[in-house]
Amino acid sequence: MKTQSVREQLIEHTLVLIRRRGFNGFSYRDLAELVGVKTSSIHYYFPSKDDLVLEAVREYSARTYERIRAIDTKLPPAEQARQYLEPIRQGVGTDQACLVGMLSAEVLSLSEPVRATMRDYVHMHEHWLTGLFERAQPLRDTPYPVPPAQLAEVAYGALQSGLVTARLFGTRERLEAAAALLVGVMPQP
Repeated sequence: MKTQSVREQLIEHTLVLIRRRGFNGFSYRDLAELVGVKTSSIHYYFPSKDDLVLEAVREYSARTYERIRAIDTKLPPAEQARQYLEPIRQGVGTDQACLVGMLSAEVLSLSEPVRATMRDYVHMHEHWLTGLFERAQPLRDTPYPVPPAQLAEVAYGALQSGLVTARLFGTRERLEAAAALLVGVMPQP
């Protein structure tokens, strides 16, 4: 098993801290205690908190991209949707939320490079969902009420809202309602 470098540990702990507390909910001191280094060591790798958060968002995005890219687009659309939703569903009921969702609430505290990377993350999801709706459209009896790209924006927004409100209410129901929307517009085998 590969031992993580200090830089990798800093990013891993940052991912957890942001998903639990948000951008303003942790400090370099918190991170230093978790990794077992001095705060000056963190500044060596990440001169500012924005630098650290930017790298965390990039890492989170890369992992998500690999997960989404691994979904076989030759599967029936409903199965593709289920595979897309599975990791999202696994996060409900834990003490961690979507990293980009957590940061979105504090977007005015973030630098433009972090915001741009967050927008890229959302666009990645919307692009994949657009493709899913486009692949599913010919298999449906009726057309979608809006173009696939707009439907993707609505579906992704509903999922993010479902995650936030599931956390607020301490129940899966809010996310499951959003997931049902996505699966419900897929042609069923």
